[in-house]
Amino acid sequence: MNVHQPWEFTCKTCGGRELTVTRVWSVLAGPNSETWQEWGPLEADHTWVFEFKEKIEEDQDDEVERGDFGKYSEDDSSSDPEEYEIFESEDNPGNDKFYVNCASCDREIEFGWAEPNRGGVIFPVECSDFTPGKFWPEPRYLDSWQKKGWLQKGEEPL
Repeated sequence: MNVHQPWEFTCKTCGGRELTVTRVWSVLAGPNSETWQEWGPLEADHTWVFEFKEKIEEDQDDEVERGDFGKYSEDDSSSDPEEYEIFESEDNPGNDKFYVNCASCDREIEFGWAEPNRGGVIFPVECSDFTPGKFWPEPRYLDSWQKKGWLQKGEEPL
């Protein structure tokens, strides 16, 4: 991490000092949906740049293994390739999933945002410059923050 970093983080599990931000989202590809992820380090100013990107493949181990009947089955496919829609992001960024993890042991770290509705930069709760009540929680941590009294004044859920 940058020597001029204004905040500190030390993992409770492994002692690691760097954090990784990951975003997981889905795209429409014809009639199917694909899931992708990108990730990169959390920088000194709480911003991040995704350095890596990959498609998340479905777990093939869960499927029933079937024999190869290829030479016995009839080929009823057309010779023309099917037209598919262009890959499109599903237009609901609220469905994107963000994670902050220790870069060394991959332990998930609870975090919030500098602005409402996932705006601004990310502030992990285990960083030295995290101030309860100053940030907005990542949606999956809302209940936890409410129990701890960390929500912004006037931001209590209905």
